[in-house]
Amino acid sequence: MIIIGHPLVRFKPLYKVTSIEKVKTNTTENILLVDFDDVKLVQYCISQEFSLALHVKSIKDACLANAIGAKYILVDKAISKDVQNIATEYLFDAKIILRIKNESEIEEAARELIDGVIFKKGVV
Repeated sequence: MIIIGHPLVRFKPLYKVTSIEKVKTNTTENILLVDFDDVKLVQYCISQEFSLALHVKSIKDACLANAIGAKYILVDKAISKDVQNIATEYLFDAKIILRIKNESEIEEAARELIDGVIFKKGVV
């Protein structure tokens, strides 16, 4: 299981970007976190060959995020199990990451076989 943002686990943070200007302050070694709904920003990041973590709100968007080469697909709890089942069945290259707030949610995510979790501290 991938655990991002826990104080006991070394991790590479995700860099939240909301504009092209913010993308330009990063290097391609950084993994950028982008809302999937921001199509122009996603396209720009791809054109600049950044690794992406895409926050999605639907199964359709998760499928598209995988197809465009996202490293991570961030999901909220409401769709996490369904997205993970689809990702497993279709052998997604992207890893499904559940946004969590506390340690007790790690066990729940593990029981549902979610690829990983991310705490707030995992995003800068």
